[in-house]
Formats: sequence, structure tokens, C-alpha cells
Amino acid sequence: MALTATRNPALDIRPEPSESSRASDAAVAAMHAAGDDTEALAEAIAAASFLDATPGESRQKLRAARAHMRTLVAAAAKAAASGVNERSPHAKAEYSATEFETVSAKYEKLNWRMISKPGGATVKPDDFYRLYALQMQATQGDNTTERPMWAERGGLDFEGRARWDAWTAISGLDQEKAAYRFVKLYWEFAAAALYKDARATL
Repeated sequence: MALTATRNPALDIRPEPSESSRASDAAVAAMHAAGDDTEALAEAIAAASFLDATPGESRQKLRAARAHMRTLVAAAAKAAASGVNERSPHAKAEYSATEFETVSAKYEKLNWRMISKPGGATVKPDDFYRLYALQMQATQGDNTTERPMWAERGGLDFEGRARWDAWTAISGLDQEKAAYRFVKLYWEFAAAALYKDARATL
């Protein structure tokens, strides 16, 4: 008589991430969400300083963020000395959240580059999702929706998940500050993220 294995449903239950693991993931996500915004990155690095006490990938990402911060500061000093911003020709000396309504209506109309994903799916550069996140945070506050899984046409919803992850990463950010950071990022993100940079003409 052949023996058949009985599946134990209890073995399918995966343990919930620990509080420390969730905090580490949130800290890493916040540093990524900051992108090249030195103010946002400085705040994210300061909030993630607890990662110094724990060896592992998260601590390495904190160190990488600090190295990136040093690079940004050096680039800003060079731009200030030369009067030329190498990342974006639209960078300004000052920004105002009063521009938010105007520029937030434009960013999705820009000619963003597309990045291929498995299964024929495509996503946009990270700065697109950072702008999306800041727009949603500025207008709706913290993300309370569920993370999307499947696209309507089948396969993983890479686009929906990228938007959700970016928005969730900046939970707790003041809405007015989010509007200001949106305006700043809109004018400062690298032109290489677009096939054609039409920010000044839209």
C-alpha cells in the first residue's frame, strides 16, 4: 500500500516580519525614496542611523547612502562654483510649493524613458515614481491602500507596485513639505530620465 503525504496547512504560514525588520525596511526605503534630494536624504540617513548597530545588507545600504550624500554635496559645491548644474538645466536657486498645482499636472505628460521588466512589462525611471509619491503624499497624505499584486493582463503589476512602494516609503512626510519637494524634484531630476526634456515648454 502506497503512502501519501498529508500536507500540513500550518507549514504554509509564513511568520510576520519582526518590528525591527519592518523598521529596517522602512529606513532603507526612505533613503531610496530621497533620491538625489540632499535635504530629504540627510533626513532619511539621520533616521536610519540605528542601522549602524546591526551588521548586514541594511547597514551597507546606509553606508552607500552616506557615500551618495557626499557625492551630491561635492556636485552641489561644484555647480555653485561654476554656475552650471550637470544633472538638470532647469535647476533653480530657490523653489516654492506654490508651483505645485502647475507642475504636478505636467509630470506624467513628459516623455519618460521605459525600462523593460520580465514578461514584457515596462516601468519608468525611479524619479517618475518619486514624483508620483510626492504628489500623492501632498494631496492625500499617507498611503493606506493595499499593495497591488497582479496586472489586469496577467503577470506581476510592476507599475502599480513601483507606485505603491514609492508612496509608502515617504509615509509621515508633511503634506506641505511633500509639495515643496515635488516642485524641487520636478526641476532637478536628471534629463537622462526622459527621451526628450520638455519640462520648460509644457
